Amino acid sequence: MIAKRLLLLITFIVTSVVAQDKEYKTKELREMLPEMIKEREEMKALRLKLTKESDDWKTVWVKQVVPTLKNKNFYIRAVDAEILSGFNRFKTQPELDKFLINHLPDLEHYLFTVKMDKKESFEELQEIYKMVRNYHWLQNQVSVTINPLQKLADNFFYRTPFIERLEALYASASEDVKKEKEDFYDDVILFWGNCKSQSNNFDRIIQEHLAAGTLDNNTILMLVGKMYNTNQYYIATKLVKGAIEEIEKNNDTSSYHYGAFLLNLSSLYMMQEDYENMLAVQLKQKELNLFPNEAMLIYNYQMLGMNEEALQLADEFLQKNDVSNPLYLGTLGTKISVLQEMENYESAKEASLLLIKLSKENNIDISSSTYFTLSKVYSLQKDTQNALKYGLMAYERSIEEFKILPELDPNNTTSLLYVRIFKFYYYINYIGTLVEAGQKDKIDFNKLIEEYNHFEYLIKNIMLNPSKMDKKQVVKISEDTGDIIYTLAEKYPTTASKQLAYNYTLLSKEIGLSSVIAIRKYATDSKDKDLKNLFEHWMSVRKEILFKDENVDIDSLKDIAFGLQKELSIKTRKEVFSQLEENDVDFKMVKKALKPKEVAIEFVYYAPNKYAALVLRSNMKSPEFVPLFDESDLRALLPPEDRQKEQWLIDYIYNRNSYQIAKLVVDPLRPYLSDVKTIYYSPAGILHGLSLDAIKSENKEKRFGEEYKLKRLSKTSQIAQKSILSPRKATIFGGMNYNKNAFNEITGESGERGLELNTKSSKKAQKEEIAVQKVGGVFTYLPGTFEEANLINTELQTSKLEVNMYTGNEATEDQFKAFCKQPTDILHLATHAYFTPYIPKEKIAEGSYKGTAEICSDPDPMNRAGIVFSGANYFWETGKSYEGKENGILMASELSNYDLRATKLAIVSACQSGIGQSTRSEGVYGFQRAIKLAGIEHQIISLWIVDDAATQKFMTHFYKYYIELSDIGEAVEKAKNELKKEYDHPYFWAAFVHVR
Repeated sequence: MIAKRLLLLITFIVTSVVAQDKEYKTKELREMLPEMIKEREEMKALRLKLTKESDDWKTVWVKQVVPTLKNKNFYIRAVDAEILSGFNRFKTQPELDKFLINHLPDLEHYLFTVKMDKKESFEELQEIYKMVRNYHWLQNQVSVTINPLQKLADNFFYRTPFIERLEALYASASEDVKKEKEDFYDDVILFWGNCKSQSNNFDRIIQEHLAAGTLDNNTILMLVGKMYNTNQYYIATKLVKGAIEEIEKNNDTSSYHYGAFLLNLSSLYMMQEDYENMLAVQLKQKELNLFPNEAMLIYNYQMLGMNEEALQLADEFLQKNDVSNPLYLGTLGTKISVLQEMENYESAKEASLLLIKLSKENNIDISSSTYFTLSKVYSLQKDTQNALKYGLMAYERSIEEFKILPELDPNNTTSLLYVRIFKFYYYINYIGTLVEAGQKDKIDFNKLIEEYNHFEYLIKNIMLNPSKMDKKQVVKISEDTGDIIYTLAEKYPTTASKQLAYNYTLLSKEIGLSSVIAIRKYATDSKDKDLKNLFEHWMSVRKEILFKDENVDIDSLKDIAFGLQKELSIKTRKEVFSQLEENDVDFKMVKKALKPKEVAIEFVYYAPNKYAALVLRSNMKSPEFVPLFDESDLRALLPPEDRQKEQWLIDYIYNRNSYQIAKLVVDPLRPYLSDVKTIYYSPAGILHGLSLDAIKSENKEKRFGEEYKLKRLSKTSQIAQKSILSPRKATIFGGMNYNKNAFNEITGESGERGLELNTKSSKKAQKEEIAVQKVGGVFTYLPGTFEEANLINTELQTSKLEVNMYTGNEATEDQFKAFCKQPTDILHLATHAYFTPYIPKEKIAEGSYKGTAEICSDPDPMNRAGIVFSGANYFWETGKSYEGKENGILMASELSNYDLRATKLAIVSACQSGIGQSTRSEGVYGFQRAIKLAGIEHQIISLWIVDDAATQKFMTHFYKYYIELSDIGEAVEKAKNELKKEYDHPYFWAAFVHVR
C-alpha cells in the first residue's frame, strides 16, 4: 500500500516537458534506411581498401572521412560515427575526437526525443540500437560524472516502446528469422537489464514490481539505495517505514531485512537532520540488539544537545573497549566535542592529550582535526602558548593530508572541495589566535593571502554545488573566517588587512543568492537542451510545492527540488564558476569606479555582535576599517516590542533617538566624508531595516540623506558594474478589490498600506500562561492606489511608454502570473504587502483565520512575505482559493520562481515590502530577495507601513523625475524632497528605498 500511495508523487517527479528544437520520428529513419545501409557498405569497402594500402590505415581513413561528415545528414553521420568509433580508441585521433564530441549532443537529442510508431522492422531497430550503444560508449569517454546507462533507461527505454516492439517482432517471427536475430535480441535484453538496474524512474520500477508481485524487501532496499543518490530521502523514508510496518505486522522482526530497514531509516533521518526521529529508531535498535555500534547514538545525543547522555554513553563504550576497536578513537573524539560544549575544558584537554598519546603508541596517524580541537580548548582556557602550538600543528598536518587528496578537476564533487577548505580554516584560526595574543609580528600576510585566495576559489565552487549536509558547515566556516578577518583589520589595521577585509566582504555578502542567480541565468540562457529541461523541471517542482495539494507530500517535493537543484548545479558548475570569475570585483575595481567626491561604505557584522564599516574612496591606498557599535547598543534605541501605531514607532527612532543612533552609525564615518557628495552603502544585519536618510546628527541642521546623496546597494561591487535603463513598456497593478465581491461593493477605506495582524491571546492561553495567539485581520481597500495607478499611467503614456494597467477586479494574481510570461521593462505594484512573524501551529488559537494561520506557521520566511492582489481576503480568512482562481497572495517564494530579467525596475508601492528575516551573510529573506532571484536589477521598496496618500504622491513625483532624468536614484531623492515640502515627519517619506 505504501508504494501505491507514492505513485502519485513520483509520477509528478519524473514528468517533465522536453524543450527541444526538433522531434524525430522513426518514419524518417525508415525512409533513410537504404542510404544508411549503402553508407555502411561503402565505409566497409573503404576500410578494407585502406588496410591493404597503408599500415597507418586508421589515420588515413579518419582523414578521408571526417572532413566530409559536416555535409551529411544526421542519419549518415550516425552510421559513420558508430563505425569509426568502433575501430579507433578515444584520444588517438584528435580530428575524430572533435567530431565525436560534437556529434554526442545530436545523438542524445535523437535518442531522447525520437517517437516510435510501432511499425519498426528488425533492421530499423538494429540501426537505433547501434546508436544506443554508440551513445553509451561516447558518453563514457567524454564524462565520468554522467551515467549513460541511467540516462538511456529513463530517457530512451522507459520513454519509447523499443523493447515492446522488439519483443512483439521476435515473438511473431518465423524460426529462421528468430535464429538469425537471436544474438541481436539477446544483446538488447541484456543491455536493457543493465540500464534498468541504473534507472531512477521510480514510478515505472515500482509499477513493474507491483504488477509482477515482486515488490519485496530486497527490491525496496535496492530502490532506497538509488534514492540516496538522488537525494530523495523523504520518499525513501516512506518506503522504508512502510516495509517496517509490514514486517512488524507479520511479526517477522527477527529477519535480516528488519535490521537493515531500521539501519536505513536511522541513516535517512540523519540525512534530513531529523535527529529526534533518528534517536527513536536508534533506541529501538538498541532495545532489540540490532544496533551496529554506539558511536552514532552518541553523536545523535550530541546533535540534540543531550550532552549528559552522550557523555555517559561515550564513557561506557570507552570503558568496555580499547584502542583495538576501530570505533574507539572516534568515540573519544566525540567525547572531546561534548566536553567542549559542556564547557568542561580541563577534561576536554585531558581527553585530547590521551587521544594523541594513544594514536602515537599505536602508530595511527593523528588527524589535523585532533590538533585543532586541542588548540581551541587551550584557547578557551586562555593558554595562548599551547593554543598557538597545536593550532600550527593542525595546519601543518592538514597540508600533509591535503597532498593525498586527488587533484582538482572539473568533475570534483562538493565533498572533495569541502575537505580542502579545512586547511584554510585551521590557518585562519591560527591567525586569529595570534591576533588575540597580540603577536601581530608573527603574522605572515603573504601566506595568509595565498591561503585566502584558495579559500575564495573553494567556497565559490562549494556554494555553486551545496549539499544539505555541507552547506551549514560552509556558511559557519565563512562567518568564522569573517570574524577573524574583521578582528584582524580592527586590531591590526595594515594596508593588507584592510584590503583583505573589503575583498572578503564582497565575496561573502549574499554569496548563496549570487550563486543561485548565476546558475539560473546560465541554465535559462544555455543552448544545452538538457539543461533547459532540467531547469524547467526544477522550477515546476518548486511551484508544485507552493500549491500545497493535500494529495502530495510537500516535504518530499522539497527534497526532490533540492535534488534537481543539486543536479543542475553539478552540470553547470564549471561554466558558471568561469563566469563568476570573469565578473569578479575586488576593492581595486570599486576604487577605480568611484569618482573624486564619492565614497563606498560596506557595513559589516562580526562576533561578538559588533558592527563596523569599511570606507573606500578613489584616492585611498586601501579601505579604512571603522569600528562602530555593539548591536545591543543600537537595539536599546529602537522601539519596544509591544505594537504601537507606525507613526509613533518612526518618531521614536528618527526623532526621539536620532542623535544617539547617529553617534553609533554615521558620526564615526564623518572624518572620511569631507567634500563627499555621494555615498554608496551596503547595509548588514540590523541596519537593513534602518533608513539612513532619516537619521539626524546632533548639531546638524539636515538629516543624513539631505547632507549626502545616499545610494543603497546589495554590495558595493555593483558600483563597478554599469547599468543602462531605457524603458519602453510598463505594467501597473493598483486599486485592488481584496474581497471576492464586486468592485462597487467595497465599503471601507484605509489610511495606511499595511496589514496590522490581529494577534490576541486566548483566555485559555492566559490561564495556562502559554503564548497561544489568535491571528487574522483583513486587507482594506486603498483608494490612493487607484488614483496612483491612473496618474502614473497618464505620466508614462505622455512620455510615449506603452502601459498595461490592471485595477479593481482585473488586478488579480492570475493576471500577474500572465505578466510573468511576458514581462515589461517596469513593473509597478500599488497594494498591500506584509511580512508576518513566525508562529508555530501549536501556538495559533482556534478561531484564527485559516489562511493567516497557514502563512504565519510556515517556518520559511520567503513564504511569510507577500504581496496582495484582488480577492485575497477570501483566502486570508478561509485558507482556500475562490472558485478555482489564484488565492490573491503572491508569496516571495512564488515570485522568486519566475524569470523576470526583462523587467529592469520593480516598484512595490506597498507597506513593509522591504522587510523580512535578516541574516548575517545572505541579507534579507523576503521580497527584496525574491525580486533579486527573479533577476530584476532595480527595486523600490518600503521599510514600514506607509501612509496611502503620501505613497501615492511619492510615486507620482518619482515617475515624473524618472522620465525627466532617466536616473532612478536621482528620481527617488527628488520625489522625497517634494514630499518633505508637505510632510516634515520622516514617517511619510523615509520608508522608500531604492535597492540595486
